[in-house]
Amino acid sequence: MTRFEADDPTGRLALLAEAVTANRRRPGEGVVVESAAGRAEYDDRRVRLELEGSGRDRLAELLDSFPAFKLKQPDTRKASEGVVYVSAVADPKRAADFLEGVFREVFGEPEGYELRVVRI
Repeated sequence: MTRFEADDPTGRLALLAEAVTANRRRPGEGVVVESAAGRAEYDDRRVRLELEGSGRDRLAELLDSFPAFKLKQPDTRKASEGVVYVSAVADPKRAADFLEGVFREVFGEPEGYELRVVRI
C-alpha cells in the first residue's frame, strides 16, 4: 500500500479496497482501520466491531443494505461484551462499501471524516 489515510469518499473506498486486497494476498493479523469515532478489524472475510446499544441497531439497519454480510460470532468462543462479528463474503470493492457504511452510518462520521489504516 502506498497511502494509509484518506478523507474523501472516493479515497476512503480505494484505501479500504486496497487494504482488503492486501489482507487476502497475505493473510495474517488482519487489517485495522479507524477514525475518530470508531475502529474496524477485517481479517479472513470477517469484520470485528466494538458497538454498544444504538450502534447495534444502526448496524442491523446497514446489514439490510448488504445481504451478503451477516452477524456471525466466533465458532470457538463467545464474543466479549460489546464486540460484534460480521461475516464478509464479498469482493474487496463490496467489502470497502460495507466498511465505509460502518463508519458513516454506524459510527456516525460526517462525509469528510479521515480514515486511517493502522495495520495491514
